[in-house]
Amino acid sequence: MIKKFLSEFRQNLVSGEWVLFSAGRAKGHIAKEKEAFYKPKEGCPFDDPVASRQEIVWGFPDNEKWNMMVIQNKYPAVMPGKADEEATEGLFKIHAAAGNHDIIIFREHDITPYDFSKEQFADAIKVYKRRYKEIYEKDGYAEYILIFHNYGPGAGASIYHPHSQIISFPVLPPDVYGSIYGSFDYYKKHGKKIYDIILEWEIKQAKRIVYENEYFIAFCPFVSKYPYEVRIFPKQSHAHFEVLPDEQDKFLGEAIQDVVGKIGRVLDKPFFNYFIHTAPLKDDLGEHFHDFYCWHLEIVPRLSIEGGVELGTDIHINVVDPDDAAEELRGACLLAC
Repeated sequence: MIKKFLSEFRQNLVSGEWVLFSAGRAKGHIAKEKEAFYKPKEGCPFDDPVASRQEIVWGFPDNEKWNMMVIQNKYPAVMPGKADEEATEGLFKIHAAAGNHDIIIFREHDITPYDFSKEQFADAIKVYKRRYKEIYEKDGYAEYILIFHNYGPGAGASIYHPHSQIISFPVLPPDVYGSIYGSFDYYKKHGKKIYDIILEWEIKQAKRIVYENEYFIAFCPFVSKYPYEVRIFPKQSHAHFEVLPDEQDKFLGEAIQDVVGKIGRVLDKPFFNYFIHTAPLKDDLGEHFHDFYCWHLEIVPRLSIEGGVELGTDIHINVVDPDDAAEELRGACLLAC
């Protein structure tokens, strides 16, 4: 029986956004060419942070024998300082771009995230949590902290040396706002956590699951905005990433390493982003303290280019059926298989 191409609109249950699935267009709309990205360690500002006079915050596990190091971004998107109250200029609201913007460097230069071990990803989780908590405690004006990793120029990385970033904002980003308030609205109407409902449904469907261990589950969402997008959720639902128990770090590291490895095998190591969506620092929704939300990590291969439809409507076109994407990823045999 020949499978019918997926061609339909699907609405995100949390944000209300629509995604257009047009799987029949896949051959002509997946980016396959990658520009050369490798740069030697000579002259790399991240290979020897001391020699390149970086503003070092701390090294992990220590400053002498570090596997990862947190440094201040020399070209930050936001600047340290007091975030003044929201103001207006004419018709528009404005806000000082005050915040914290750090780089988190991995020690080895000549590797990519596709080469990371599960232990390296687990160490990254430890560093992310520690620095998140420090920024939370010192930046009394922050509304949100984002942790993300860009791999490749097609994903926004300008330096080859592997590194993640952490940045705080004095405003709530639109995508986070939609996720938080969409979850809250569902909770008010139904008395249930929307992400718990989605996870239960995905597990019951069993079509889009890519990886699972004792504490985490990874799947291609039914309403995936991007081809081969994967989300990793904790099985023990919680709103705030930074309170993830330390003993679960290695399990999250295993999940990330497995999914990234499968994406690399299926798609020939494409450029990609991963980022952590967690609840905001401040709770403006009463006594709930985001009980209705669940933090998660999203991995997005950069395979498509936005065109007129996306820019003109803000409706994403996904040319790969997430059922098919998950089946391919599940079938990717890693060395550990």
